[in-house]
Amino acid sequence: MKENIISQKIRRELTNLPIDTEPRVMYLLVEIRKVLEHENIKSSALGFYCDWVVHTKLDRSYASSIYDEVSNNTHEGLEMISFRKLKEEMHIFLQTRNLPTELLVDDNWKLFRDNLIEILIDIPIQKMVGGITGSLFFQKRDNKDVAFYFVYENEGIVKELGEIL
Repeated sequence: MKENIISQKIRRELTNLPIDTEPRVMYLLVEIRKVLEHENIKSSALGFYCDWVVHTKLDRSYASSIYDEVSNNTHEGLEMISFRKLKEEMHIFLQTRNLPTELLVDDNWKLFRDNLIEILIDIPIQKMVGGITGSLFFQKRDNKDVAFYFVYENEGIVKELGEIL
């Protein structure tokens, strides 16, 4: 019953495109997160992004494994948090629930993604390593490209890991 109500809320958002503000992006991801929790779906890129938007930092177990993969600059690590992977999983999520998928097309996706980035710029993925806090975070490069950066805060080391758009 609750899942049906949540799906109706998601459908309402998806039929009122574009989703072009941070609050609307956040609302949609929170509603998707509720469905994922009801269905006990864990360890997905979609679930990770849904969690990411509601925290001031990510430093728990799944985030820690992503931190390890991404800070080692592995292809798999960057793929785990790529927007391509998020879009792919959102498509599966929406399609399997017979929800509209137009959000994932062209300008609709770009507006959604850009607002999601604005939310996430302030939320690092962190891990304490040998008494030193390491952080992974988004940063705009030139007002259109967004890169993912790795920082050892106590040592001032900054390393760009690459684009994940």
